[in-house]
Amino acid sequence: MRSLSIIAGTVVVVALFTGCRGCMQQTAAPPPLAITDSATVDLPLSVFNLPVKYELRNFEQWINNVIKGKFLETVINPLNDERDEAILSFTKRGSITIRSNGKELICTVPLQAEIILTKSRLGKGLTNSAEAVTTVVNVQLSTPVSLQKDWGLVTAFRIRKIEWVKEPVFRLGPFKKNLTKKINAWVEENEKQLTTILDREISQSVSMRQPIEKVWNDLQKPMIINRKKKMLWLRFYCTSIEGKIMLDQTAIICQTKVLATTKMLTDTTALQPVAALPPYKLLKDPSPHSDIHLYAFTSFDEINDQLNEHLKGKTITAEGYSLDIKSVRAYASAAGISVEVKTGNDVSAKLVASGKLDFDATTLALTVKDFDYTVSSDNALVAAGDMLLHKQLKDTIASQLVVELHSLIDTLPRLVENAIAKGNKSDKLELNFEELAIHHCEISTGAEGVHIIIHAEAKAAVRLKKLKPGKKLHIRKR
Repeated sequence: MRSLSIIAGTVVVVALFTGCRGCMQQTAAPPPLAITDSATVDLPLSVFNLPVKYELRNFEQWINNVIKGKFLETVINPLNDERDEAILSFTKRGSITIRSNGKELICTVPLQAEIILTKSRLGKGLTNSAEAVTTVVNVQLSTPVSLQKDWGLVTAFRIRKIEWVKEPVFRLGPFKKNLTKKINAWVEENEKQLTTILDREISQSVSMRQPIEKVWNDLQKPMIINRKKKMLWLRFYCTSIEGKIMLDQTAIICQTKVLATTKMLTDTTALQPVAALPPYKLLKDPSPHSDIHLYAFTSFDEINDQLNEHLKGKTITAEGYSLDIKSVRAYASAAGISVEVKTGNDVSAKLVASGKLDFDATTLALTVKDFDYTVSSDNALVAAGDMLLHKQLKDTIASQLVVELHSLIDTLPRLVENAIAKGNKSDKLELNFEELAIHHCEISTGAEGVHIIIHAEAKAAVRLKKLKPGKKLHIRKR
């Protein structure tokens, strides 16, 4: 707020000395009277569009922690005779990979298939001497992704393809049989059992609720925007939320839209409680950009403290003439904002400049428009002093004041980032905030100070970094 105080006040002094050549002559026009009423500030609705991303590499890590070792086992009749029985088991052979085609997730599971004869119509001796069949198969599954009412992830895996690296050929005495079609048929017949347990584990363990609920709650925490003289907080009140699951090549994305009203608070001891996160509701028209209305405030006490700290006592000289700045006082008036500057030495005067604070969205600078000056002086030679000192005085002040909103712009992403989540504050959430663009600033003045409503557009994303793995999956079928 210190930098904002300097900006709001000194820009008016710049305007005073950049446009008042000849203004030190006597005039009967009285200076504008100070406004005694407070300004009424109403902030429009803000729209936060936050894509919550769960990167596929983290999903891969989670699913590889869930599916480990031997996870499926069943009994088959390898030679189509019920007197012959073998145990068919599948063991994860390598890392499961997950990719996206933009519409579905495609999951490839590398498995080692093993067939061990346990019973034979040809007798126990032949059974014990039969060699186990070991081979490798890649099972490819795919699923669309959606959300349920509690923001949990919903999948519906189905088997797309079974690829044998080496076909399973079973030998028993004089008998030899390729079991590829038999095992494929068994896998396809039992597809529901194989995929349902995976869908259930994902539904129970993978949810967008935790990061979205944190965004919903933390966004509504009061944010201090002024600590001096009078404490002031800004708070968003979230009114609705919608989401839509989308897939790109690297992530599962829940595009989330939150509507929020904005209020200024002078006391946080009796805050309205945060409403519970509403159930999931489908977002029809997702957008990557947030439309945010923020609020900045600086009091005239702060403005005047900073102006006098930088300008009071400053002496400007030219060709034997000198001008001392004795004091500077900014205040709100019917003309907008007025600045009274008292000078001494060769030019002893009380200068009052008035104008309207305006924001240029192209240069991101505050300026003062429509100047109207009055002067009251007891020195009859002030005009001569003005002729010599005017340009130097103007250049001296203007040189230290390139009045841009860099400090305020830097504050905007920090406000939102701190409100939602910081990567170093949680090992499960990370917020990226970029592409901030200020479209408009609405500036108003009241007896207490300068109010600025900032209309900004920004692009942000919340990344879900990791999940806790559930129990290891194990399917046994007889």
